[in-house]
Amino acid sequence: MISPLKILFPVLLCLGLLTGCFEAGSASNAEYSSAIDAVRDEILDGQSNDELVDSLAGRHGKVTWLAGAWDDKKSDQLTRVSATIQKNLNGTEHVLVLQYRYDRASKGVVLDKVLLDDQVQSVISGAVAMLAMKLE
Repeated sequence: MISPLKILFPVLLCLGLLTGCFEAGSASNAEYSSAIDAVRDEILDGQSNDELVDSLAGRHGKVTWLAGAWDDKKSDQLTRVSATIQKNLNGTEHVLVLQYRYDRASKGVVLDKVLLDDQVQSVISGAVAMLAMKLE
């Protein structure tokens, strides 16, 4: 029997991410689309973020890119761009979120957080989580 938490958790996570995307109000979809494209195209160590996320998802994972205001109180120049990877590993559904901060003024992209199953990961545990996702 499937635990209700296994169904409820992904739904709540998606709703939380979607809520963050629609809080911006004043920004148009075109602005967020360009932020997503900038983050996806950013090259680090010879690989774009888009290629990294696709390799983490593998053949059986599902990738969703979303963007929204970083924080209305700080600056309208900062955008949160999230790559959410849903993947089944060893019979268990996992959700890996790579959360980037995009600065429209400087065009800078920074990986801000890595979350695995809604838990913030340290640099080392985040790297291990990403490796585990990649090793289907």
